[in-house]
Amino acid sequence: MAIIAGLVFLFYPLTIPSISPIISLIISPAEGIIQLIVLGAFIAFVLPIRTKVAGINLMQVRKLGIITAIGYLVFSLLPYAFIVPFPQTYIGLIIAFNVLNGAVAGGVATFLS
Repeated sequence: MAIIAGLVFLFYPLTIPSISPIISLIISPAEGIIQLIVLGAFIAFVLPIRTKVAGINLMQVRKLGIITAIGYLVFSLLPYAFIVPFPQTYIGLIIAFNVLNGAVAGGVATFLS
C-alpha cells in the first residue's frame, strides 16, 4: 500500500500518504478508494477457481486470502494507534502490523481448516 500511496501522491501532490485504507478514506478519499480497489483485486484473484478438484485443494488459499485482506484493514490501524515522535518507530509499527497480519491470518486459516 505504500507504493500505491506514493503513486497517488505523484498524481495528487496535496494528499498525505497513508498506509491504512480506512484512514485514507477520511483524509484522502481518492487514495482510500484506490487502496480498497487493490485489496478487492487481491481477493478477486484468490476466489475464481472454477474446477472442483482445484477448488477443494485451494480452499485454504481462498480462506487465507480473505482473512489476510480483512486483517490488513484492521491491523493497518496499528501505526495510528500510537503517537510517536520518531519516524523509526512509525516504520517499526508498520513492519509489526504486517508481521502480525501474516501470523494471525495464517493461524486463523489453519484453525478454520
